[in-house]
Amino acid sequence: MKATADVRILVVEDDQFFQRVLQKRLSAEGYQVMTAGDGREGMKAIVSFEPDLVISDWMMPLVDGLELCQSVKTGLREAAPYFILLTAKGEISDKLLALETGADDYLVKPCDMGELLARVRAGLRIVLLAQDLRRTAQESRGAIAELAALRAENTRLRAQLGQPGGESAPDTPDAAAPSRSPARALAPPPSGTSSRAA
Repeated sequence: MKATADVRILVVEDDQFFQRVLQKRLSAEGYQVMTAGDGREGMKAIVSFEPDLVISDWMMPLVDGLELCQSVKTGLREAAPYFILLTAKGEISDKLLALETGADDYLVKPCDMGELLARVRAGLRIVLLAQDLRRTAQESRGAIAELAALRAENTRLRAQLGQPGGESAPDTPDAAAPSRSPARALAPPPSGTSSRAA
C-alpha cells in the first residue's frame, strides 16, 4: 500500500478561501495536494495528476461536481479515484442523487474538518486496497503466463530429446568401451600364456 507521502488528493473547489483551507489541512497530513477551480479544470487535473481521491464541490461554474463525478466514474470505471462530494444541499434526495451518480461519499457544507479528514482516511483505505488487489491480480496473470511459457518450452525440449538421434553420442573412448570388472582389470596374465590369450 502507498505511503502517505505518495498519496495524491485533488481538491476541486471554486471558493478560493475554502480551497486554500482544504489544501493546507491535507498537506499538513502529508498528502500530495493539487487544486482546481471548477469541474473543467478538475477533469484536466485528473488526467495529469492521477489522484487517488477527489474532494469536489457540487455547485461550480462550467462543469459542476456531479457532472465531474459522473464523467470520471464512467470513463475510468474501477480505476477511478475515490470521490467525496461537498455541497450545501442537505436534502435526502440530493444525497441519493449524488450517490447514485457515482459519488463514494457525501458531506454537507459547512462540514467539520475533523470529520472530513476521517472520511478521507477511510476512503483512502478503500481505494488503496482496491489498487493493491488490481496490482496483485495483474502480477498473478503475468506469473501464470510466464509459467505457461516455461511449460511450453519444457515440452518442446522434451520432444527434441525424444527424437531419434536426439541424444548426443559419447565423446570419450572410455565412455564407449564396455565395462570390465575391477578384479579382471588388475589381475596379471597367467604365467606361460601371452597377454593375447588372457
